[in-house]
Amino acid sequence: MQAQLNHSRHWLFRLSVGRLCVSAAMVLFLLVSGAGFGQPTVQAQGLTSVITGMAAGDDADKSDADGSKTASEETPAEQSALADEGEGAGFVQDVDVFVDQAISARDVFKDILKEIPVIHETMLTTLKAEGEDRGLGWIPVALIDIAAGVIFGVLAMTLLARWGRRQFASMYKADVYSRSDKITYLLLRALLMIVGVVLFFAVAVVVYLTVGTGLQAANQTALVIFSVIAAFLVFRIIFLNLLAPDADSHRLINLSSEEAGSLYRALLAGSAVSLFSVGFCLWMERLGLSLDAHKIALIGASALSMIILIGISVAYRKTIAGLIRGEAESDPPIWRKVLANVWHFIAIIYFAIAWGISAVRILLDLPDATGLVGAPLQVMLLAAIVYGILILIIDKVLLPRLDTADAQSKIAEDIKRSEESEGGKEDPESAMAQARAEAADREALRSPFRDLFDRGAAIIVLFGSLDLLASMWGVPLAGSSSLIGSFVEVLLVMFLGYMAYEAVKIVIDRQIAKEAPADQDEEVEVGGTGESRIATLLPIFRNFLLITIVVIAAMVVLSELGVNIAPLFAGAGVVGLAIGFGAQTLIRDIFSGAFYLLDDAFRKGEYIDIGSAKGVVEKISIRSMQLRHHRGALTTIPFGEIQQVENFSRDWAVMKLAFRVTYDTDVEKMRKIIKNFGKELLDDEYYGPMFLAPLKSQGIMSMEDSAMIARVKFTTKPGKQFELRKIVYAGLQDLFEKNGIKFAHRQVTVRVAGQDEGADSQGAPSASQSALQATARAAAAGGAAGIFDPDDANGDANTDQL
Repeated sequence: MQAQLNHSRHWLFRLSVGRLCVSAAMVLFLLVSGAGFGQPTVQAQGLTSVITGMAAGDDADKSDADGSKTASEETPAEQSALADEGEGAGFVQDVDVFVDQAISARDVFKDILKEIPVIHETMLTTLKAEGEDRGLGWIPVALIDIAAGVIFGVLAMTLLARWGRRQFASMYKADVYSRSDKITYLLLRALLMIVGVVLFFAVAVVVYLTVGTGLQAANQTALVIFSVIAAFLVFRIIFLNLLAPDADSHRLINLSSEEAGSLYRALLAGSAVSLFSVGFCLWMERLGLSLDAHKIALIGASALSMIILIGISVAYRKTIAGLIRGEAESDPPIWRKVLANVWHFIAIIYFAIAWGISAVRILLDLPDATGLVGAPLQVMLLAAIVYGILILIIDKVLLPRLDTADAQSKIAEDIKRSEESEGGKEDPESAMAQARAEAADREALRSPFRDLFDRGAAIIVLFGSLDLLASMWGVPLAGSSSLIGSFVEVLLVMFLGYMAYEAVKIVIDRQIAKEAPADQDEEVEVGGTGESRIATLLPIFRNFLLITIVVIAAMVVLSELGVNIAPLFAGAGVVGLAIGFGAQTLIRDIFSGAFYLLDDAFRKGEYIDIGSAKGVVEKISIRSMQLRHHRGALTTIPFGEIQQVENFSRDWAVMKLAFRVTYDTDVEKMRKIIKNFGKELLDDEYYGPMFLAPLKSQGIMSMEDSAMIARVKFTTKPGKQFELRKIVYAGLQDLFEKNGIKFAHRQVTVRVAGQDEGADSQGAPSASQSALQATARAAAAGGAAGIFDPDDANGDANTDQL
């Protein structure tokens, strides 16, 4: 008896330590506790392994006693035949195998049904036999001892909870808004509650061992009851912290308090019923109930779990649909809408199929028999916990948030110190408002990377969940040598490539946006300042990096699939050489463009003239660029066709304006007027910053028959010369009119022989004379068209000249 008690204490100590080690993850011990004690005949998976793991020792003994042939005892020929059969099995063969198993399970079930009428007597006989000479009288005594252990365990857990609430009360903040703060609070609360469950289990066992009778059947009963209660408390911890029905401000799921509370109670009640049924099955098994009766009990417990889960799915189909759809999004993706409408049908079909397969496996003593019905719920709970931990790592370690209250307080203190050093008046409200704005701006810079990490965490959790679910079904994906296992490795490579691709894209796109001109002046006609040199080169560099990432990822994927990539590299070299000889023009275009960009001959957004075309550089690719003419035409020019580049958008632009004045004009007076007008333009708030050199008079440039040609010039920023040209013309015309300076008009004097004889007696001109005068007026009007800009008189040929 003493040896049995020592064995029980050792087993209880090992179970307690195992649960404590995984308590930080809240649910991992549910997956580990069943795996730490051998392999049962009817293997349990997931949450049910909390209870079934206790029967592992006895099952191992039974397995040895059966005398069945193990894998190590099979002959090499048998193992080879089995391997060949597994490799050649296709989908149709798998279906045939399952049908055969179902038929065998039906036959076994018919044999088991014969024992159902006498199962009650079998149970009573088993209980009496376990009681030795006490009959059934050991059961009330054991229940009283177990109740004492449960009472003291609950009391110890309650005292720890009260102490923990006092110690961690300061951590609860009703106005918390950061998700990391919410997750931290919920995880710490869950950790404290897990410690309480471990304390409950330890105290209950110690009390029972102190007051118990020491009967083996009573010990087994106490162990099952304590484990079931501990598992129920763990379920409660998971649901409480995941749904947070008692903490609206810390709830991470988009549910109302009423919805969260109702779903929490339903899940808790369903878990209690399922755990009780599974615990009863294991209790009877440990007391020596026949294997056939145990199989019937397990099938019934699985059916009960299926009914409970189907009922919860139907009752809360709208609530879960709202979570899938995402109420915060005004227009969710179509796949979310479809999944939200049909998810409960999928769940019902899965639960029914999982129960059927589980029943077949239980009847045939196949592995991975139990836990299939509740496997999705277990995986989702674990996925939610792992995802929360990853989000906490992102927000606390990788990318700490910069808009928290502490960060805002530090920025506000810096602002106050700066104002004090400058002798300004202290204004706490204004400093805090500025601190909030600066913190929000800093956090906005990190938001693309935070979103990328969040997507990465979601992808990791998704594929991990799929692998865990497959493992519960007995077909693990990761690490297998099958095509599915290779596909998982391919997905891992694709995930890493995707993360690298998005990170490079975010960094370079942000730098491009930073280098882009801050303001786009709509008044600029052509020749405005383009983007910086790095902004021009970054898109090409980005495309190069992205192509490199895609190619490397593709090579690794092919390697994982078993493709020898060495010939691909050799073939790529040969193909590249052939392309180099056959596409010399393409190679010339690529290298010419590279050298033009290295020489900084043009940039994106600049206005250039290459002789055959002119316009704003709108797009630059590997072998060509596109020019947008100021009239709208888009021209694509290969780099190899460019002979010279005339850039109108670099550094400065000089505008020279010519106009005609009469011979009686005071040139000195005109010069002073132009000089004063130039000063006024420099002092103007809008036009002044456009000038790099003021408006100056260049004096009289030439003299014609009917006018003197004067000219002014000014230097501006690229693209501003056309806007300033209009202002200069308008201003000079107004100033000259006020100061009596007249513009000269083009005149044509036509002398006609016999003009005096052509008049009639009243002095009126004849018809021929009138026609000649009309021709003279037309010629004079044509000559006057070029007073301000002689180039305009040349027609449309020079209208687009810069």
